Amino acid sequence: MSNVLKDFRGIKCPVNFAKTKLVLAGMNKGDTLELLIDDGSAIENLPGSVEKEGHKVLSKDEETSGGWKIVIQKD
Repeated sequence: MSNVLKDFRGIKCPVNFAKTKLVLAGMNKGDTLELLIDDGSAIENLPGSVEKEGHKVLSKDEETSGGWKIVIQKD
């Protein structure tokens, strides 16, 4: 299993979700993706959209530097 980190801060919805889907498509089942995303619509929408695609959101943590880090496990 592998872990991938992507910084999508500054990328607006729904582009950040489209980019997330592309990254997940290139990963293997069970791999994890750590995403850095902005506050606001990104954290409100992206985790639910990823779960609707069948993946698992393992954590959502607010970063001290601003924004959020979410960890997604590919299904």
